[in-house]
Amino acid sequence: MKARKVAAQYAAYTWYQENHKNQKSQSEAVRFAKENWTAFLSVADEGWGRLLIRIASERAKQRGRQRRNRHSCLAS
Repeated sequence: MKARKVAAQYAAYTWYQENHKNQKSQSEAVRFAKENWTAFLSVADEGWGRLLIRIASERAKQRGRQRRNRHSCLAS
């Protein structure tokens, strides 16, 4: 995914959460971000997008390590 698109989706997601505080549904915020990210392209910074992608990939690596460690403990 391109960095500016990621940044725009994050901007849309955070905007939705800030402006719809009474609605606690995270899935609604995600759906809004996926459908309306193009409206936020003008405020999307490519550097923020690259940072978000890097954070997401590090979290995925950590989850993979945790799963492997959990499975190795079960095998003992």
